[in-house]
Amino acid sequence: MMRPPLFLRLRFCGRRYRFGLWLPLFLIWPLFLVGALLLLPLVLLAALILLPFGWSLTVLMFGPLLLQLLCALRGLQVDVSDGKEQVYISFR
Repeated sequence: MMRPPLFLRLRFCGRRYRFGLWLPLFLIWPLFLVGALLLLPLVLLAALILLPFGWSLTVLMFGPLLLQLLCALRGLQVDVSDGKEQVYISFR
């Protein structure tokens, strides 16, 4: 079973500055869950309205697909650098 990333690490390096930021994503996941529960009635209403057009399954599967996308971010590392500046992003 895949689980979402728990930490986001950002690091920016330049000639004059060096800045790092560590964000605990596990504090954001409960807020995301509450927001999803609050939007559930609107999603169900949209699925009922779009049922004749064949879009209801797409609307209903948007949440699980978004969660799957977020879980797939775990382990992603982006390191972009040129001669003077560097940006590093890591999901763990």
